[in-house]
Amino acid sequence: MNLLRVSHLSLGVSDLAASEVFYRDVLGLPTKREGDDVRILWPDFLIILTEKPPADRSKFHFGFRVEHFAAVDSWAQRLRSHNVQIITGPATQDGTRQLFFLDPDQYEIEIYAE
Repeated sequence: MNLLRVSHLSLGVSDLAASEVFYRDVLGLPTKREGDDVRILWPDFLIILTEKPPADRSKFHFGFRVEHFAAVDSWAQRLRSHNVQIITGPATQDGTRQLFFLDPDQYEIEIYAE
């Protein structure tokens, strides 16, 4: 049996243009319009933003790993400068520096370093 690997995540968003600006300009991720979607592509992973409003605040979160604890703190400063709602952090727990915040559709995102 072959090992399954996560390849993509599709997020329903209420305002595609606002989400594109958030992921591109605030988080600095490469975005590309494709049809009615915005795609954020890494070599082995894809996030697809589709204009389908989420029914309620997400029941999951996703995270980005950075190399150093100081990078988590730098991200917190950047997010605050863009008036992004920070839920908690940055804080260190069990050897991990974590920061949790919300995107425009209230999806919880984590930036962390180990």
